[in-house]
Amino acid sequence: MLLPWIRFRLHTVLVVLGLFVLVLPVAGIQVLRLYESALVRQTESALIAQTAFVAASFRVRFHETIDDIQGHSRPVEEHASAAGAQRLPVLDLAESEVLAPFPDPDDARGAEADRAAAATGAAVTPILEGARTRADIRVTDHRGVVVATSGGDLGKNLSAAEEIELALSGEAVSRLRQVEGVDRPSFAVVRGAAVRVTVASPIVLGDRVIGAVLSSQTPSNILDALHSKRFLLLQAVGLLFAVVVATAIFTSRTVVRPIRRLVAGAERVARGDASHFDIDRYRTVELAQLAASVASMAASLQRRTGYVRDLARSISHEFKTPLAAMSGALEVLGDHFEEMTRAERKHFIDNLAGDVSRLESLTKRLLELARADMRDHAAGVSSVADFDHGPEGLGVDIDLRVGGIPDTLLPLDHQSLRAIVKSMAENADQHGASELFIEVTRDGADTVLTVADNGTGVASDDRAKMFEPFFTTRREHGGTGLGLAITKAFIDNAGGTIEYVPPAHPTTACATAAAVGATFRIRFPPREARQ
Repeated sequence: MLLPWIRFRLHTVLVVLGLFVLVLPVAGIQVLRLYESALVRQTESALIAQTAFVAASFRVRFHETIDDIQGHSRPVEEHASAAGAQRLPVLDLAESEVLAPFPDPDDARGAEADRAAAATGAAVTPILEGARTRADIRVTDHRGVVVATSGGDLGKNLSAAEEIELALSGEAVSRLRQVEGVDRPSFAVVRGAAVRVTVASPIVLGDRVIGAVLSSQTPSNILDALHSKRFLLLQAVGLLFAVVVATAIFTSRTVVRPIRRLVAGAERVARGDASHFDIDRYRTVELAQLAASVASMAASLQRRTGYVRDLARSISHEFKTPLAAMSGALEVLGDHFEEMTRAERKHFIDNLAGDVSRLESLTKRLLELARADMRDHAAGVSSVADFDHGPEGLGVDIDLRVGGIPDTLLPLDHQSLRAIVKSMAENADQHGASELFIEVTRDGADTVLTVADNGTGVASDDRAKMFEPFFTTRREHGGTGLGLAITKAFIDNAGGTIEYVPPAHPTTACATAAAVGATFRIRFPPREARQ
Protein backbone atom coordinates (compact mmCIF):
# COMPACT_ATOMS: atom_id res chain seq x y z
CA MET A 1 0.00 0.00 0.00
CA LEU A 2 1.28 3.47 -0.90
CA LEU A 3 2.26 5.73 1.97
CA PRO A 4 -0.44 8.36 2.56
CA TRP A 5 1.93 11.33 2.32
CA ILE A 6 3.42 10.33 -1.06
CA ARG A 7 1.82 12.05 -4.03
CA PHE A 8 2.87 12.07 -7.64
CA ARG A 9 2.17 14.58 -10.37
CA LEU A 10 -0.11 13.21 -13.04
CA HIS A 11 2.27 14.05 -15.90
CA THR A 12 5.04 12.21 -13.98
CA VAL A 13 2.88 9.08 -13.75
CA LEU A 14 2.03 9.23 -17.45
CA VAL A 15 5.68 9.83 -18.47
CA VAL A 16 6.85 6.90 -16.34
CA LEU A 17 4.20 4.63 -17.84
CA GLY A 18 5.09 5.76 -21.36
CA LEU A 19 8.76 5.07 -20.71
CA PHE A 20 7.93 1.60 -19.41
CA VAL A 21 5.86 0.82 -22.48
CA LEU A 22 8.62 2.14 -24.74
CA VAL A 23 11.64 0.76 -22.94
CA LEU A 24 10.49 -2.80 -22.30
CA PRO A 25 10.25 -4.01 -25.94
CA VAL A 26 13.17 -1.86 -27.10
CA ALA A 27 15.32 -3.12 -24.27
CA GLY A 28 14.35 -6.70 -25.08
CA ILE A 29 15.31 -6.28 -28.74
CA GLN A 30 18.58 -4.59 -27.82
CA VAL A 31 19.47 -7.38 -25.43
CA LEU A 32 18.80 -9.97 -28.12
CA ARG A 33 20.86 -7.99 -30.65
CA LEU A 34 23.73 -7.78 -28.20
CA TYR A 35 23.45 -11.51 -27.55
CA GLU A 36 23.43 -12.23 -31.28
CA SER A 37 26.52 -10.08 -31.80
CA ALA A 38 28.13 -11.92 -28.91
CA LEU A 39 27.47 -15.21 -30.71
CA VAL A 40 29.17 -13.81 -33.84
CA ARG A 41 32.16 -12.68 -31.77
CA GLN A 42 32.30 -16.07 -30.09
CA THR A 43 32.32 -17.82 -33.47
CA GLU A 44 35.03 -15.47 -34.77
CA SER A 45 37.21 -16.13 -31.70
CA ALA A 46 36.91 -19.87 -32.20
CA LEU A 47 37.82 -19.60 -35.88
CA ILE A 48 40.83 -17.38 -35.09
CA ALA A 49 42.10 -20.02 -32.69
CA GLN A 50 41.54 -22.80 -35.25
CA THR A 51 43.30 -20.96 -38.06
CA ALA A 52 46.23 -20.12 -35.80
CA PHE A 53 46.60 -23.79 -34.82
CA VAL A 54 46.33 -25.06 -38.41
CA ALA A 55 48.74 -22.37 -39.65
CA ALA A 56 51.30 -23.33 -37.00
CA SER A 57 51.00 -27.03 -37.84
CA PHE A 58 51.35 -26.39 -41.57
CA ARG A 59 54.34 -24.08 -41.05
CA VAL A 60 56.23 -26.63 -38.96
CA ARG A 61 55.67 -29.48 -41.43
CA PHE A 62 56.45 -27.27 -44.44
CA HIS A 63 59.74 -26.19 -42.88
CA GLU A 64 60.60 -29.87 -42.26
CA THR A 65 59.79 -30.72 -45.87
CA ILE A 66 61.90 -28.07 -47.66
CA ASP A 67 64.75 -25.77 -46.72
CA ASP A 68 64.76 -23.37 -49.64
CA ILE A 69 61.34 -21.69 -49.67
CA GLN A 70 62.04 -18.93 -52.20
CA GLY A 71 60.33 -20.74 -55.07
CA HIS A 72 57.49 -21.96 -52.92
CA SER A 73 56.37 -18.67 -51.31
CA ARG A 74 55.72 -14.98 -51.84
CA PRO A 75 56.97 -11.98 -49.88
CA VAL A 76 54.91 -10.30 -47.17
CA GLU A 77 53.66 -6.98 -48.51
CA GLU A 78 54.59 -3.82 -46.65
CA HIS A 79 51.02 -2.83 -45.77
CA ALA A 80 50.30 -6.18 -44.13
CA SER A 81 49.98 -6.41 -40.34
CA ALA A 82 52.53 -8.27 -38.29
CA ALA A 83 51.99 -11.99 -38.63
CA GLY A 84 52.75 -12.68 -35.01
CA ALA A 85 50.45 -10.00 -33.56
CA GLN A 86 47.68 -11.19 -31.26
CA ARG A 87 44.31 -11.15 -33.02
CA LEU A 88 41.11 -10.05 -31.34
CA PRO A 89 37.56 -10.50 -32.66
CA VAL A 90 36.39 -7.41 -34.53
CA LEU A 91 33.11 -8.39 -36.17
CA ASP A 92 29.89 -6.72 -35.08
CA LEU A 93 26.58 -7.82 -36.54
CA ALA A 94 25.18 -4.30 -36.18
CA GLU A 95 28.11 -2.45 -37.80
CA SER A 96 30.17 -4.81 -39.94
CA GLU A 97 29.41 -5.01 -43.65
CA VAL A 98 27.88 -8.26 -44.86
CA LEU A 99 29.47 -9.27 -48.19
CA ALA A 100 28.01 -11.37 -50.97
CA PRO A 101 28.15 -15.16 -50.67
CA PHE A 102 31.59 -16.72 -50.91
CA PRO A 103 32.60 -17.07 -54.56
CA ASP A 104 32.70 -20.54 -56.08
CA PRO A 105 36.21 -22.07 -56.11
CA ASP A 106 37.86 -21.88 -59.52
CA ASP A 107 39.81 -25.02 -60.46
CA ALA A 108 40.86 -23.61 -63.83
CA ARG A 109 42.55 -20.47 -62.54
CA GLY A 110 46.35 -20.32 -62.27
CA ALA A 111 48.86 -23.16 -62.02
CA GLU A 112 48.72 -26.40 -60.13
CA ALA A 113 49.34 -26.52 -56.42
CA ASP A 114 52.86 -26.04 -55.19
CA ARG A 115 54.46 -29.48 -54.75
CA ALA A 116 55.93 -28.70 -51.33
CA ALA A 117 52.68 -27.16 -50.11
CA ALA A 118 50.70 -30.10 -51.50
CA ALA A 119 52.91 -32.57 -49.66
CA THR A 120 52.56 -30.59 -46.44
CA GLY A 121 48.80 -30.33 -46.99
CA ALA A 122 48.54 -34.09 -47.30
CA ALA A 123 50.21 -34.40 -43.91
CA VAL A 124 47.87 -31.84 -42.34
CA THR A 125 44.63 -33.22 -43.83
CA PRO A 126 44.24 -36.02 -41.22
CA ILE A 127 44.37 -33.36 -38.53
CA LEU A 128 41.55 -31.41 -40.18
CA GLU A 129 39.45 -34.52 -40.69
CA GLY A 130 39.99 -35.68 -37.13
CA ALA A 131 38.99 -32.36 -35.59
CA ARG A 132 35.34 -32.73 -36.81
CA THR A 133 34.27 -29.16 -35.98
CA ARG A 134 31.36 -27.24 -37.51
CA ALA A 135 33.82 -24.98 -39.32
CA ASP A 136 34.93 -25.48 -42.92
CA ILE A 137 38.74 -25.23 -42.94
CA ARG A 138 40.84 -24.87 -46.10
CA VAL A 139 44.60 -24.49 -46.45
CA THR A 140 46.04 -23.00 -49.65
CA ASP A 141 49.49 -22.64 -51.05
CA HIS A 142 51.02 -19.26 -51.88
CA ARG A 143 48.98 -19.16 -55.16
CA GLY A 144 45.61 -19.73 -53.46
CA VAL A 145 45.17 -23.36 -54.50
CA VAL A 146 43.62 -25.59 -51.82
CA VAL A 147 46.14 -28.19 -50.59
CA ALA A 148 44.27 -29.34 -47.46
CA THR A 149 40.59 -29.16 -46.52
CA SER A 150 37.97 -30.54 -44.23
CA GLY A 151 35.56 -30.50 -47.19
CA GLY A 152 35.68 -31.70 -50.80
CA ASP A 153 37.23 -28.81 -52.69
CA LEU A 154 40.86 -30.00 -52.78
CA GLY A 155 42.76 -28.45 -55.71
CA LYS A 156 40.30 -25.59 -56.15
CA ASN A 157 41.62 -22.06 -56.64
CA LEU A 158 40.40 -19.55 -54.00
CA SER A 159 42.59 -16.62 -54.99
CA ALA A 160 39.52 -14.68 -56.23
CA ALA A 161 38.16 -14.44 -52.67
CA GLU A 162 38.98 -11.21 -50.86
CA GLU A 163 39.95 -13.00 -47.67
CA ILE A 164 42.49 -15.26 -49.45
CA GLU A 165 43.90 -12.34 -51.44
CA LEU A 166 44.55 -10.34 -48.26
CA ALA A 167 45.88 -13.35 -46.34
CA LEU A 168 48.37 -14.17 -49.13
CA SER A 169 49.61 -10.59 -48.87
CA GLY A 170 50.38 -11.24 -45.22
CA GLU A 171 47.29 -9.68 -43.57
CA ALA A 172 44.86 -11.57 -41.30
CA VAL A 173 41.21 -10.69 -41.90
CA SER A 174 37.70 -11.48 -40.67
CA ARG A 175 34.60 -10.99 -42.78
CA LEU A 176 30.83 -11.55 -42.65
CA ARG A 177 29.33 -13.12 -45.75
CA GLN A 178 25.77 -13.87 -46.66
CA VAL A 179 24.84 -17.51 -46.81
CA GLU A 180 24.14 -18.50 -50.39
CA GLY A 181 20.46 -19.06 -51.13
CA VAL A 182 19.30 -17.44 -47.86
CA ASP A 183 18.00 -13.86 -47.87
CA ARG A 184 19.24 -11.69 -45.05
CA PRO A 185 16.23 -10.95 -42.80
CA SER A 186 15.61 -7.45 -41.55
CA PHE A 187 14.32 -8.68 -38.22
CA ALA A 188 17.16 -8.17 -35.75
CA VAL A 189 16.53 -11.29 -33.67
CA VAL A 190 17.17 -13.90 -36.40
CA ARG A 191 19.39 -12.12 -38.89
CA GLY A 192 22.50 -13.94 -37.61
CA ALA A 193 21.21 -17.17 -39.16
CA ALA A 194 21.69 -15.71 -42.68
CA VAL A 195 25.39 -14.80 -42.33
CA ARG A 196 28.61 -16.78 -42.22
CA VAL A 197 31.79 -15.80 -40.41
CA THR A 198 34.99 -16.24 -42.42
CA VAL A 199 38.48 -15.86 -40.98
CA ALA A 200 41.64 -15.96 -43.06
CA SER A 201 45.18 -16.07 -41.66
CA PRO A 202 48.46 -16.04 -43.56
CA ILE A 203 51.01 -18.83 -43.03
CA VAL A 204 54.24 -16.90 -42.67
CA LEU A 205 57.68 -18.45 -42.52
CA GLY A 206 60.32 -15.83 -41.90
CA ASP A 207 59.37 -12.94 -44.13
CA ARG A 208 57.65 -15.10 -46.74
CA VAL A 209 54.04 -16.22 -47.12
CA ILE A 210 53.88 -19.94 -47.89
CA GLY A 211 50.09 -20.21 -47.80
CA ALA A 212 46.86 -19.22 -46.09
CA VAL A 213 44.23 -20.79 -43.84
CA LEU A 214 40.55 -20.00 -44.46
CA SER A 215 38.01 -21.02 -41.87
CA SER A 216 34.28 -20.29 -42.09
CA GLN A 217 31.28 -21.14 -39.96
CA THR A 218 27.68 -20.03 -39.46
CA PRO A 219 27.27 -18.70 -35.91
CA SER A 220 24.95 -20.42 -33.51
CA ASN A 221 21.27 -19.68 -34.13
CA ILE A 222 19.93 -17.32 -31.50
CA LEU A 223 16.73 -19.30 -31.24
CA ASP A 224 18.74 -22.43 -30.45
CA ALA A 225 20.76 -20.42 -27.97
CA LEU A 226 17.59 -19.13 -26.32
CA HIS A 227 16.23 -22.66 -26.19
CA SER A 228 19.30 -23.76 -24.32
CA LYS A 229 18.69 -20.89 -21.89
CA ARG A 230 14.94 -21.39 -21.71
CA PHE A 231 14.81 -21.54 -17.93
CA LEU A 232 16.61 -18.22 -17.59
CA LEU A 233 14.35 -16.85 -20.34
CA LEU A 234 11.28 -17.97 -18.41
CA GLN A 235 12.62 -16.19 -15.37
CA ALA A 236 13.09 -13.02 -17.43
CA VAL A 237 9.56 -13.33 -18.81
CA GLY A 238 8.27 -13.77 -15.28
CA LEU A 239 10.15 -10.70 -14.14
CA LEU A 240 8.82 -8.73 -17.11
CA PHE A 241 5.28 -9.87 -16.33
CA ALA A 242 5.74 -8.83 -12.71
CA VAL A 243 6.93 -5.39 -13.82
CA VAL A 244 3.90 -5.01 -16.11
CA VAL A 245 1.52 -6.10 -13.35
CA ALA A 246 3.18 -3.73 -10.87
CA THR A 247 2.90 -0.93 -13.42
CA ALA A 248 -0.78 -1.69 -13.96
CA ILE A 249 -1.42 -1.73 -10.20
CA PHE A 250 0.47 1.53 -9.77
CA THR A 251 -1.53 3.14 -12.58
CA SER A 252 -4.79 1.85 -11.15
CA ARG A 253 -4.04 3.17 -7.67
CA THR A 254 -2.67 6.55 -8.71
CA VAL A 255 -4.81 7.39 -11.74
CA VAL A 256 -7.71 5.07 -12.60
CA ARG A 257 -9.28 4.53 -9.17
CA PRO A 258 -8.94 8.17 -8.07
CA ILE A 259 -10.57 9.34 -11.30
CA ARG A 260 -13.44 6.89 -10.83
CA ARG A 261 -13.84 8.06 -7.24
CA LEU A 262 -13.81 11.66 -8.41
CA VAL A 263 -16.42 10.91 -11.09
CA ALA A 264 -18.64 9.18 -8.53
CA GLY A 265 -18.33 12.17 -6.19
CA ALA A 266 -19.15 14.58 -9.01
CA GLU A 267 -22.22 12.50 -9.89
CA ARG A 268 -23.38 12.71 -6.28
CA VAL A 269 -22.92 16.49 -6.41
CA ALA A 270 -24.94 16.60 -9.63
CA ARG A 271 -27.75 14.74 -7.84
CA GLY A 272 -27.64 17.33 -5.06
CA ASP A 273 -25.86 15.15 -2.48
CA ALA A 274 -22.74 17.07 -1.49
CA SER A 275 -22.76 16.12 2.19
CA HIS A 276 -19.65 13.92 1.93
CA PHE A 277 -16.82 14.34 -0.54
CA ASP A 278 -13.56 12.49 0.16
CA ILE A 279 -10.44 14.53 -0.68
CA ASP A 280 -7.79 12.63 1.32
CA ARG A 281 -7.29 9.45 -0.74
CA TYR A 282 -5.63 10.85 -3.85
CA ARG A 283 -2.00 10.01 -4.63
CA THR A 284 -1.43 12.44 -7.50
CA VAL A 285 -1.08 16.15 -6.81
CA GLU A 286 -3.30 17.25 -9.70
CA LEU A 287 -6.13 14.87 -8.79
CA ALA A 288 -5.90 15.88 -5.13
CA GLN A 289 -6.13 19.54 -6.14
CA LEU A 290 -9.03 18.76 -8.50
CA ALA A 291 -10.86 16.82 -5.77
CA ALA A 292 -10.38 19.70 -3.31
CA SER A 293 -11.67 22.16 -5.92
CA VAL A 294 -14.71 19.99 -6.68
CA ALA A 295 -15.41 19.56 -2.96
CA SER A 296 -15.15 23.31 -2.44
CA MET A 297 -17.39 23.92 -5.44
CA ALA A 298 -19.91 21.37 -4.17
CA ALA A 299 -20.00 22.96 -0.72
CA SER A 300 -20.31 26.39 -2.28
CA LEU A 301 -23.13 25.24 -4.55
CA GLN A 302 -24.91 23.66 -1.63
CA ARG A 303 -24.59 26.82 0.42
CA ARG A 304 -25.62 28.92 -2.55
CA THR A 305 -28.64 26.72 -3.21
CA GLY A 306 -29.79 27.01 0.38
CA TYR A 307 -29.09 30.71 0.38
CA VAL A 308 -31.03 31.30 -2.84
CA ARG A 309 -33.93 29.18 -1.56
CA ASP A 310 -34.11 31.07 1.72
CA LEU A 311 -33.63 34.41 -0.03
CA ALA A 312 -36.37 33.65 -2.52
CA ARG A 313 -38.72 32.72 0.33
CA SER A 314 -37.84 35.93 2.17
CA ILE A 315 -38.22 38.07 -0.97
CA SER A 316 -41.61 36.49 -1.64
CA HIS A 317 -42.70 37.30 1.90
CA GLU A 318 -41.32 40.85 1.83
CA PHE A 319 -42.89 41.70 -1.52
CA LYS A 320 -46.17 39.95 -0.80
CA THR A 321 -47.20 42.32 1.99
CA PRO A 322 -46.88 45.65 0.08
CA LEU A 323 -48.26 44.07 -3.09
CA ALA A 324 -51.28 42.77 -1.21
CA ALA A 325 -51.80 46.18 0.37
CA MET A 326 -51.50 47.88 -3.00
CA SER A 327 -53.91 45.43 -4.58
CA GLY A 328 -56.45 46.01 -1.80
CA ALA A 329 -56.09 49.80 -2.00
CA LEU A 330 -56.57 49.77 -5.79
CA GLU A 331 -59.59 47.53 -5.44
CA VAL A 332 -61.19 49.87 -2.89
CA LEU A 333 -60.37 52.91 -5.03
CA GLY A 334 -61.83 51.22 -8.07
CA ASP A 335 -65.07 50.29 -6.34
CA HIS A 336 -65.67 53.41 -4.23
CA PHE A 337 -63.66 56.22 -5.87
CA GLU A 338 -66.72 58.39 -6.57
CA GLU A 339 -68.16 57.90 -3.11
CA MET A 340 -64.92 58.74 -1.25
CA THR A 341 -64.13 62.12 0.18
CA ARG A 342 -60.98 63.92 -0.88
CA ALA A 343 -59.28 63.04 2.41
CA GLU A 344 -60.12 59.33 2.01
CA ARG A 345 -58.74 59.30 -1.51
CA LYS A 346 -55.56 60.99 -0.35
CA HIS A 347 -55.20 58.43 2.44
CA PHE A 348 -55.35 55.49 0.02
CA ILE A 349 -53.05 57.20 -2.48
CA ASP A 350 -50.52 57.94 0.27
CA ASN A 351 -50.65 54.27 1.27
CA LEU A 352 -49.97 53.26 -2.34
CA ALA A 353 -47.09 55.71 -2.54
CA GLY A 354 -45.62 54.31 0.68
CA ASP A 355 -45.87 50.75 -0.61
CA VAL A 356 -44.27 51.74 -3.90
CA SER A 357 -41.49 53.51 -2.02
CA ARG A 358 -40.90 50.40 0.10
CA LEU A 359 -40.80 48.17 -2.98
CA GLU A 360 -38.36 50.58 -4.59
CA SER A 361 -36.17 50.55 -1.48
CA LEU A 362 -36.30 46.75 -1.31
CA THR A 363 -35.34 46.46 -4.98
CA LYS A 364 -32.42 48.86 -4.57
CA ARG A 365 -31.11 47.04 -1.50
CA LEU A 366 -31.52 43.66 -3.19
CA LEU A 367 -29.38 44.86 -6.06
CA GLU A 368 -26.76 46.02 -3.57
CA LEU A 369 -26.89 42.62 -1.84
CA ALA A 370 -26.56 40.82 -5.17
CA ARG A 371 -23.53 42.92 -6.12
CA ALA A 372 -21.93 42.29 -2.74
CA ASP A 373 -22.76 38.59 -2.69
CA MET A 374 -21.63 37.83 -6.23
CA ARG A 375 -18.51 40.03 -6.12
CA ASP A 376 -15.21 38.28 -6.80
CA HIS A 377 -12.60 38.23 -4.05
CA ALA A 378 -11.35 41.78 -3.77
CA ALA A 379 -8.02 42.36 -5.45
CA GLY A 380 -7.61 45.99 -4.38
CA VAL A 381 -6.69 47.52 -1.06
CA SER A 382 -7.77 50.65 0.79
CA SER A 383 -6.85 52.52 3.94
CA VAL A 384 -9.20 53.24 6.83
CA ALA A 385 -7.61 56.67 7.07
CA ASP A 386 -9.52 57.59 3.92
CA PHE A 387 -12.76 57.59 5.95
CA ASP A 388 -11.86 60.07 8.65
CA HIS A 389 -15.04 61.99 7.87
CA GLY A 390 -17.02 59.11 6.41
CA PRO A 391 -19.30 59.10 3.37
CA GLU A 392 -21.50 62.09 2.69
CA GLY A 393 -25.04 62.40 3.99
CA LEU A 394 -24.86 60.18 7.09
CA GLY A 395 -26.84 60.97 10.21
CA VAL A 396 -24.02 60.03 12.59
CA ASP A 397 -20.54 61.34 13.23
CA ILE A 398 -17.65 58.93 12.66
CA ASP A 399 -14.84 58.85 15.21
CA LEU A 400 -11.89 57.02 13.61
CA ARG A 401 -9.12 55.79 15.92
CA VAL A 402 -6.10 54.27 14.21
CA GLY A 403 -3.55 54.61 17.02
CA GLY A 404 0.00 54.03 15.84
CA ILE A 405 -1.01 52.39 12.54
CA PRO A 406 -2.66 55.16 10.50
CA ASP A 407 -1.62 53.66 7.16
CA THR A 408 -3.15 50.26 7.74
CA LEU A 409 -4.26 48.67 4.47
CA LEU A 410 -7.37 46.54 4.29
CA PRO A 411 -8.04 43.83 1.66
CA LEU A 412 -11.00 45.79 0.30
CA ASP A 413 -11.27 48.09 -2.66
CA HIS A 414 -12.35 51.66 -1.99
CA GLN A 415 -15.95 51.11 -3.11
CA SER A 416 -16.48 48.03 -0.92
CA LEU A 417 -15.07 49.70 2.21
CA ARG A 418 -17.20 52.77 1.61
CA ALA A 419 -20.31 50.59 1.27
CA ILE A 420 -19.52 48.81 4.57
CA VAL A 421 -18.99 52.04 6.51
CA LYS A 422 -22.13 53.59 5.02
CA SER A 423 -24.26 50.53 5.80
CA MET A 424 -23.11 50.35 9.42
CA ALA A 425 -23.57 54.09 9.85
CA GLU A 426 -27.13 53.86 8.51
CA ASN A 427 -27.82 50.93 10.82
CA ALA A 428 -26.53 52.93 13.81
CA ASP A 429 -28.60 55.95 12.74
CA GLN A 430 -31.78 53.84 12.56
CA HIS A 431 -31.14 52.69 16.14
CA GLY A 432 -30.79 56.20 17.53
CA ALA A 433 -27.01 56.57 17.51
CA SER A 434 -25.32 59.91 17.07
CA GLU A 435 -21.73 58.64 16.90
CA LEU A 436 -19.99 55.68 15.28
CA PHE A 437 -16.60 54.69 16.70
CA ILE A 438 -14.12 52.80 14.49
CA GLU A 439 -10.89 51.54 16.08
CA VAL A 440 -8.15 49.75 14.12
CA THR A 441 -5.85 47.34 15.97
CA ARG A 442 -3.62 44.39 15.26
CA ASP A 443 -4.08 40.88 16.62
CA GLY A 444 -0.96 39.02 15.53
CA ALA A 445 -0.94 39.19 11.73
CA ASP A 446 -4.67 39.98 11.57
CA THR A 447 -6.12 43.46 11.19
CA VAL A 448 -9.09 44.04 13.48
CA LEU A 449 -11.71 46.78 13.12
CA THR A 450 -13.92 47.36 16.15
CA VAL A 451 -17.06 49.27 15.19
CA ALA A 452 -19.32 50.58 17.98
CA ASP A 453 -22.18 53.09 18.26
CA ASN A 454 -24.02 54.81 21.10
CA GLY A 455 -27.49 53.80 19.96
CA THR A 456 -30.11 51.59 21.57
CA GLY A 457 -28.15 48.39 20.97
CA VAL A 458 -29.39 44.94 19.94
CA ALA A 459 -31.87 42.91 21.94
CA SER A 460 -30.56 39.55 23.09
CA ASP A 461 -33.30 37.69 21.21
CA ASP A 462 -32.32 39.38 17.92
CA ARG A 463 -28.56 38.82 18.01
CA ALA A 464 -28.65 35.40 16.37
CA LYS A 465 -30.71 36.69 13.43
CA MET A 466 -29.25 40.15 12.84
CA PHE A 467 -27.18 39.11 9.79
CA GLU A 468 -30.06 37.30 8.09
CA PRO A 469 -31.53 39.04 5.01
CA PHE A 470 -34.80 40.98 5.68
CA PHE A 471 -34.54 40.71 9.45
CA THR A 472 -35.27 44.16 10.89
CA THR A 473 -36.84 45.72 13.97
CA ARG A 474 -37.43 49.00 12.13
CA ARG A 475 -39.80 47.85 9.42
CA GLU A 476 -42.38 50.49 10.24
CA HIS A 477 -39.67 53.14 9.84
CA GLY A 478 -38.57 51.96 6.40
CA GLY A 479 -35.95 49.41 7.42
CA THR A 480 -35.35 46.66 4.86
CA GLY A 481 -33.27 44.30 6.99
CA LEU A 482 -30.55 44.09 4.31
CA GLY A 483 -27.92 46.48 5.68
CA LEU A 484 -25.98 44.00 7.84
CA ALA A 485 -26.49 41.23 5.25
CA ILE A 486 -24.83 43.44 2.62
CA THR A 487 -22.01 44.31 5.04
CA LYS A 488 -21.38 40.64 5.83
CA ALA A 489 -21.35 39.74 2.11
CA PHE A 490 -18.66 42.35 1.38
CA ILE A 491 -16.55 41.19 4.32
CA ASP A 492 -16.93 37.48 3.48
CA ASN A 493 -15.84 38.06 -0.11
CA ALA A 494 -12.75 39.89 1.17
CA GLY A 495 -11.81 36.85 3.27
CA GLY A 496 -12.77 38.48 6.60
CA THR A 497 -15.27 37.82 9.35
CA ILE A 498 -17.73 39.94 11.30
CA GLU A 499 -19.25 39.15 14.69
CA TYR A 500 -21.37 40.91 17.25
CA VAL A 501 -19.67 41.67 20.59
CA PRO A 502 -22.07 41.54 23.55
CA PRO A 503 -22.03 44.72 25.67
CA ALA A 504 -20.94 42.77 28.73
CA HIS A 505 -17.56 42.06 27.10
CA PRO A 506 -16.02 45.38 26.05
CA THR A 507 -12.47 44.69 24.96
CA THR A 508 -11.33 48.03 23.60
CA ALA A 509 -11.46 51.69 24.45
CA CYS A 510 -13.77 52.05 21.47
CA ALA A 511 -16.35 49.72 22.96
CA THR A 512 -16.03 51.29 26.39
CA ALA A 513 -16.50 54.77 24.96
CA ALA A 514 -19.68 53.66 23.29
CA ALA A 515 -21.09 52.79 26.70
CA VAL A 516 -24.35 51.57 25.20
CA GLY A 517 -25.26 50.49 21.70
CA ALA A 518 -23.98 47.80 19.35
CA THR A 519 -20.38 46.69 18.96
CA PHE A 520 -19.05 44.63 16.03
CA ARG A 521 -15.63 43.12 15.46
CA ILE A 522 -14.37 42.78 11.87
CA ARG A 523 -11.24 40.69 11.34
CA PHE A 524 -9.10 40.50 8.17
CA PRO A 525 -6.29 37.91 7.93
CA PRO A 526 -3.16 38.76 5.92
CA ARG A 527 -3.55 38.45 2.14
CA GLU A 528 -1.24 35.44 1.76
CA ALA A 529 -3.34 33.49 4.29
CA ARG A 530 -6.43 33.89 2.08
CA GLN A 531 -4.82 32.58 -1.12
